Amino acid sequence: MPADVWTPVELRTGRTVRVHHRESGTGGRPLVLVHGLGMSGRSMVPALRLLGRDRRTFAPDLPGYGRTRGGGRALGVTGLADALNRWLDAVGLDEVDLVGHSLGAQVVAAAVRARPERVRHLVLVGPTRDPSAPTWVGQAWRLLRDAPRERPALLLVAVVDYLRAGPLTMVAVLRHALRRPEEQSMGAVDVPALVLRGSRDPVAGQRWCEDLAAVLPQGRLQVVPGGPHGLLFSAPAEVAVAVTEFCR
Repeated sequence: MPADVWTPVELRTGRTVRVHHRESGTGGRPLVLVHGLGMSGRSMVPALRLLGRDRRTFAPDLPGYGRTRGGGRALGVTGLADALNRWLDAVGLDEVDLVGHSLGAQVVAAAVRARPERVRHLVLVGPTRDPSAPTWVGQAWRLLRDAPRERPALLLVAVVDYLRAGPLTMVAVLRHALRRPEEQSMGAVDVPALVLRGSRDPVAGQRWCEDLAAVLPQGRLQVVPGGPHGLLFSAPAEVAVAVTEFCR
């Protein structure tokens, strides 16, 4: 079973929070899995267990999510990225591979832009802000469409995590994320980057993922046949193979 660890982290607001993370495995370059909007590291556990067989793997709960209480107001993408980098510093992870899911893909990309020297490989799984659904209502509708395609256990995780995060906070963060021209800033993410999507993912469309991979200086796209949006929970074996091969 993954170990539970809490680490004090001082946010840029000056407030210190105890960031919770799950950890599995030993050896190798550390791998960090970053959850999406409203979720927590619990949504990473199936992939964490598999990836932890070969290397030291982490799944933090970002401030305001899961077991990590917030740092005051809801943090947007930039604030969450800064919190992630501060947590990496506090845990002593100087060189890592980063995997971000959904909104977490925006967070890890922003973290790389701020500290590119620490990241060797970047994996963006089901990245959000598909411009074909430019409003939070459109994004929410796509998530609803995705729900029947996921493993039922993920829906139970989502209900608990969403209630912990709070619907108003989630809407505020999503609105902030949708205002960010992510495809424009991705040109500054100059590390080997894999865009990974499920072929049945209604949140991160094929065209959007193709465009994103093309903008990334060292980007490429891989599609998991039959995969839904929540790949790290619902298709962990496929994700583990893709991540392991890419980060070799």
